[in-house]
Amino acid sequence: MNDEETTEDAGGSFDDWQSVAAVGQMYEAELIALRLQEAGIEAQVIDQSFEQVPLSNVSNFEKVRVLVPIARVDEARRLLDQKVELPDDAEVPAGEPEVASVAADEPAKE
Repeated sequence: MNDEETTEDAGGSFDDWQSVAAVGQMYEAELIALRLQEAGIEAQVIDQSFEQVPLSNVSNFEKVRVLVPIARVDEARRLLDQKVELPDDAEVPAGEPEVASVAADEPAKE
């Protein structure tokens, strides 16, 4: 996912939870959370985006974070660092790479 920040930049601690990914769209965060949950890692999505006033490219207002329990942060980051192969019967949109990635360490495009 192209809007993701690096794992280090995704930081943010929320009580006993730690952010492992920060993206610009809710659906991206939900996909990341589903991947973590499928692996047995509890995950929450926090929408910190701000849409009341139109602001151009202010990344602080475009954050949707994925949180995991602090004890599972390293495991979650290792999982998100792994590439995901698409199924053989998946349809890839024209111009997209054959391998999808939801790794949290891809730099955000601004």
